[in-house]
Amino acid sequence: MVYRWPLTGRAEELRVIGESLGDDEHRGMIVAGPAGVGKTRLARAAADEAAQLGWSVHHLAGTASGKSVTLGAFAQWADDADPSPLALARRVLAGLRSDSADAPLLVLVDDAHLLDDVSAMVVHQIVLQNAASVIATIRTGEPTSDAVTRLWKDGLLGRLDLQPLSRKESDTLLQTVLDGPVSMDCADRMWKLSRGNVLFLHHLVEPGRASGQLARIDGEWRWAGAPSVSPSLVELVEQQIGAVSDEIQEVVDLVAIAEPIDGKLLAALADPTAIEGAEQRGLIVAPPETVAVFVGHPLYGEIRLNQCGPLRLRRLRGCVAAAMAKGHSADPLRLGLLWMQSDLPPDADILSRAARIAASRLDLGLAEEFARAAVAANAGPDTKLALARILVLQDKGEAAEKILDTVESHAAVTRGFFDETILRAANLMWSLRNPELARAVLHDAIAVGNSQRNPALRTFLAMIQATAAEPDAAIQTMAAVDYEHLDDYGRAVGYSTETIALGDIGRIEQANQRASAGYRVIDESPEEDSFHGTGLAEFHAYALVAAGHVNEAFHIAEREYQSRAGFPDMSRSMSIAALGMAALAKGALKTAVQCLSAATKGLGDQDDAFGLLYRFGIVHTEALARSGRTDAAASTLEATRQLRHPSLPYVESGYLLATSWVSATQGRTAEAREITHRASEFARSRGQLAREVLCLQTAVQFGDLRGADRLAKLANQVEGPRAPLAAGYASSLARDDAVELEQVSRDFEAMGDALAAADSAAQAATSHRLSGRRGKALTASARAQLLAKECGGATSPALLACKVPLPFTRREHEIANLASRGVSNRDIAAATSLSIRTIEGHIYQASTKAGVTSRAELSALVKQFNELENTSNG
Repeated sequence: MVYRWPLTGRAEELRVIGESLGDDEHRGMIVAGPAGVGKTRLARAAADEAAQLGWSVHHLAGTASGKSVTLGAFAQWADDADPSPLALARRVLAGLRSDSADAPLLVLVDDAHLLDDVSAMVVHQIVLQNAASVIATIRTGEPTSDAVTRLWKDGLLGRLDLQPLSRKESDTLLQTVLDGPVSMDCADRMWKLSRGNVLFLHHLVEPGRASGQLARIDGEWRWAGAPSVSPSLVELVEQQIGAVSDEIQEVVDLVAIAEPIDGKLLAALADPTAIEGAEQRGLIVAPPETVAVFVGHPLYGEIRLNQCGPLRLRRLRGCVAAAMAKGHSADPLRLGLLWMQSDLPPDADILSRAARIAASRLDLGLAEEFARAAVAANAGPDTKLALARILVLQDKGEAAEKILDTVESHAAVTRGFFDETILRAANLMWSLRNPELARAVLHDAIAVGNSQRNPALRTFLAMIQATAAEPDAAIQTMAAVDYEHLDDYGRAVGYSTETIALGDIGRIEQANQRASAGYRVIDESPEEDSFHGTGLAEFHAYALVAAGHVNEAFHIAEREYQSRAGFPDMSRSMSIAALGMAALAKGALKTAVQCLSAATKGLGDQDDAFGLLYRFGIVHTEALARSGRTDAAASTLEATRQLRHPSLPYVESGYLLATSWVSATQGRTAEAREITHRASEFARSRGQLAREVLCLQTAVQFGDLRGADRLAKLANQVEGPRAPLAAGYASSLARDDAVELEQVSRDFEAMGDALAAADSAAQAATSHRLSGRRGKALTASARAQLLAKECGGATSPALLACKVPLPFTRREHEIANLASRGVSNRDIAAATSLSIRTIEGHIYQASTKAGVTSRAELSALVKQFNELENTSNG
């Protein structure tokens, strides 16, 4: 544990201050900034460095109480002999020099804005006469003596405006002080409240640690319990704010309640003079580029909200909500929150709209709260169906059934995608895990022949078929659907369904078209009626991976991840998991494991209504296994097995592949081959041709060539570069053609599949070695191992089998290494104190052992191994 808070993120500022002390232009530095950013800490660190360099350092400080006392900062040198500033400056300098011998003088003046006028004039004279260098701190926004102001305005001292720490610097400081990793939620909270203000951060951390709210849990620091602000921090902030009028306090409270609040709305609710007073004191800010008003610092708002009584909060929220509702541009979600927590009577329309938006963002707990409040206000069929849908999304199947049972069937047909029938089918499929009964419900409803509802019913049926590993049936069902008869949500579901199905059967061009159409619908839809785009991005990215467009898949997943950065946990976790899936396809194993671990934690608190933990657990298992983390992979596989969802057979081949990789990393390669064979047979039997290609390619990576003929056929049926490349891979391995395997490796690397590139290079190395081509074997092995290292430490049976060290003695390695750097034999002889003939002999012996015939080939081989070693060490 670190008890003295280190100076973090200020190296450049320290350098600038240090240089100013020996600068011909300046005689020191003014360090300016708001309270708590670390001015004093930085100034003292700079003075300490100067003291170590031989400066004689003297500390002075301005104080609030001393400001009313003439010469308060220099009282020990003051007398009645001559009160002029020049005379006082001479006496002060004499006093400072009395114990400094011949060392250069440095005066550190903390809080120089609190100096009385005479003390400020003395400091000015000291600098003006070049009698000493000065480092002074001042607080921005505070009145400062003209003598101090002139120090930087006249160019006597430089001025450094100290900014709060950046987010990265703040996180680094937090981890250093706590001496361990900090959870993302805890770091987010600390950043939200401190915004890089070190003093605020200190008063968040130390009381939190003392109270146990900030605690180390499972190896990382987390904020346990309800968020709170310590009394010491409240007192500190109140001291900085100072006494304010009730009118200004009301302005801050209104902004804190509705932040950010529209400036015009605030002006309609509060006195303009009070608003200006709050802005002048920094309690609120109105950035010029926006019309919004914010609290001056997050802590101001949090403390004011904690100090307001519940009745006052309800009244103020009601005032803001009522005013917002009169406008046309209010954020429906913020309006709903304010309304629900106010003293206003419930409004079903406002609450229902907020529920739909919260559901579209997958903030399901909040969505349920809105929906229940809306039902309480107006128990009509639309509001009940909205609540039932949110309950289905949360895997609360029994509760959803109870709501649906209260809806009259003749009133359950709505203008939107979800009516009583589709919600019942969704509940049966996901929450109650009975996909067959869900189909029966849909077939019965379709048989009624309602032309208005059948397009939506068939679309949902197609979705069930696609996730049941029936891609051809899903495509046929969607062929009978006129998209013009679907709302935006239904169209997004339809395009997502077709993206899954078309991707699985290997028609990637059509899958791209459907995905693009889906993105357009989602982008153009009103938020409260929109489909969550992360699912479509995930399905599209997987289709691209299976086809062999790996880099494009990663781009899709990364774009979706960036767009969801500010969304609630479930939405963000889904996007992180999709990015992890794409990273695994690229061979970026560290990124894949980090993303999938974070997503699993983020989704761990959610009910697994849609099999998210199962789907992403499959990918997480494979990423761990291919990273060589055998025990973790086996554990994750078991957890994933227990989550298997009966509505998701479409990922069965992926589940089997992950299982095979776990067996492979445990050394059971024969078992891995058999499981992979089962995976490919499953995909083949379901018409999932693109997934079958992935399975058969994995089999070849395990050395299993039973699918070579099948791959040759699929190369002409499945679109994209993967199928023909996998077919050529199998053919090259079957013919034991090491040269072609090396080309296959380069082609896989160009395609973006670095893991397959490493395995095919490893198999080329083994082929060369078994044929006695030692030099080529070493070269191919070095390439394979380098690719594996670049992937983050990939492991596989092929990589383990091809490891071949350079067969040199220590002396041969030394000489070969020098030769690889272009050093001549004569210079090598001089460097090693050996004869040129001896050097030539060692190079000949090394070349013979390595299976190469020239110095150039030997140099190239050694360079490759050196690069591998450097990557390993890095």
